[in-house]
Order: sequence, then structure tokens, then C-alpha cells
Amino acid sequence: MQNLTKDTKIQMNKVCIMGILRKADIKITRQRVYLAGILFNLPKGHFTAEELHDETKQGDLKVSLATVYNTLNHFSQNGLIKTLQVDSQRTFFDRNTEHHYHIKSNNIIEDIAADDVNIELSPAKIPAGKKIKSIDLIINLCDE
Repeated sequence: MQNLTKDTKIQMNKVCIMGILRKADIKITRQRVYLAGILFNLPKGHFTAEELHDETKQGDLKVSLATVYNTLNHFSQNGLIKTLQVDSQRTFFDRNTEHHYHIKSNNIIEDIAADDVNIELSPAKIPAGKKIKSIDLIINLCDE
């Protein structure tokens, strides 16, 4: 995510971002508005908290890595972004909150439309009184 904000056209201003946060019942703070401003003005894609933290270093407001993690987790809990636990060492975040899956190859994550994947699950595998809320799928690729 190196210098993504440099070439990104500003699409949302501070007022729009504050409206998005309010609509998601997220308390408005300078840090949250600042981080959301970076997030929602980036092209869609997948990023880590460390990458977003690196982006903040180019701005005027200094934000700790812990604040970045806490804010991203809060945004995820409130449906603004998705959390992707790709492996045991790195967590990625995704601005695309529509239902979709992922392919990971050489540390690059790409979206796959849900319609392009067919998943069959035996109804007997679902406990009584439960239904499927969502399915998270990451397909990890390697060189042949």
C-alpha cells in the first residue's frame, strides 16, 4: 500500500465521512475521521493495519498502530469493512463488504464473485435451530 494516497483522487470529503460513521453508529473522533478518510479514498483492495499506519505517516495527524488496529476492528464490527484472517500471521482488511470470496497468491489477495463459486454443504452438518449466516472462503494458490 505504498503511497496509495498520492495518486488517489479525493472522492469523499470530511462531511461525507462523518456521515458514514454516524450512520454506522460510530462515535466521531479525529483519529477515526482521519483513518476513514484514508480508507474511503483509496481504491478498493485489501490492506493490513501496518500498511494503513504507514499511510498515516504522510499526514499531519500522528496515529499509533494500536489506534489503527482498534479503529479497523471497530469499523469491521460495525460493517464498514471486512476482516480477513488469511493466515495465522497477518490480518487483512477489505473495503468491499459485499458477499464475495478471495484468492491469495504471492501475498496478493483478489476478490472472487460469490456467483463464481459453488459450495455445497449437507444440511445434516448444520446443527438444529441454526442457519448459515455467511461463509468465508480464501483459496491459497502456489506456483506449479
